[in-house]
Amino acid sequence: MKDKVRPVQLPSAAMREVNKKVERFAEADVPVLITGETGVGKEIIAREIHRTSPRNDKPFIAVNCSTFPDNGLLESQIFGHEKGAFTDATYQRKGDFERADTGTLFFDEIGDMHIEAQPKFLRVLENQTFTRLGGTQTIRTDVRIVAATNKDIKALVAAKKFREDLYYRLALFEIHIPPLRERREDILPLVDAFLSEFSVKYGKRVMKISPEVLDFFINSAWPGNIRELKLILEKMVILTTTNELTFSNLPSDSAIVRQVEDQVEDFERLSDSGTDSDISAVVRQVLTLLSVEEFVLIFGGVPKSVWRELPGKVQRRVIGEASAYLSELLGGQADVIRIGEMNREQILGLAARQRIAKHETLKTAAASLGIDSRTLSSYAKGADTRE
Repeated sequence: MKDKVRPVQLPSAAMREVNKKVERFAEADVPVLITGETGVGKEIIAREIHRTSPRNDKPFIAVNCSTFPDNGLLESQIFGHEKGAFTDATYQRKGDFERADTGTLFFDEIGDMHIEAQPKFLRVLENQTFTRLGGTQTIRTDVRIVAATNKDIKALVAAKKFREDLYYRLALFEIHIPPLRERREDILPLVDAFLSEFSVKYGKRVMKISPEVLDFFINSAWPGNIRELKLILEKMVILTTTNELTFSNLPSDSAIVRQVEDQVEDFERLSDSGTDSDISAVVRQVLTLLSVEEFVLIFGGVPKSVWRELPGKVQRRVIGEASAYLSELLGGQADVIRIGEMNREQILGLAARQRIAKHETLKTAAASLGIDSRTLSSYAKGADTRE
């Protein structure tokens, strides 16, 4: 059963702290508020709270408040209704509070709960009593409430869209799950777990993932967090015909495009930042001889493995933006230029390392830039210099 699925034990300090809170709060039988971006695994944590609580053999029922924009539909769902309560109410219906009695009721996207339903919800939290829609009988229930949201509840309270007393009642015990981009050490354990899961699900023996794909996974922004990672891996396992996942299995969706578009935005922000674009003659000499692709790889942070697999139209857009920025950079005469947080030595060093990696020998790499081998070698050693 879904309730029995345990979350992957993740190594990051942030998730170890989350797990400690789960252990402490599960036994307390108090309302818990789980916060975090979409896709970070809030329902998984809610289910773990239930699984490790004294109510673990009782019902766990989840309701997504965002799917009920109409207050009447939401109240009918969670409180139930009496026959004749509204036009289509042809029979009495028990709501989620009755169905989850003695167990746990999970309210996902609690920030989207209709403002008119919130006083009744607060009453259940405080008194464990409610009435069905259209009814007069007070019904007593015994449920543990766990709620989750990806919204800033404090901002909703300030905007009068969420009751302050309800917020403080829920947020007394809070668990925040950071986004995946802030805990990259969790990515590979998740990849391993999902790979095993989908290999079994689809009857395949996918044993390996190419280094290029792993590099992409580790360095991607993952705006959809764990959910996005899981969906991409599932698609890749379905598409592969071998026991190894490679870039050829990566879905042609927006994941790669978003990553590179983020790099393009970085170029644009740097261009608009007012950074002094004057550079010394030797820096200009090196940058002039770099191909635009090399410039993108060095200063845009786009891995080579990703660049090779990008659709042509995406490459052309990135090259266009990089070309414009490179032209601006090559226009002046000052001794020091900063690209992001890089100084002159770092620029030269990264350029030198890129060119050395491209050519067979130090001599041919130096010749391609019109400088001697000793100078190129000194540039390469300066890449780690920090001001």
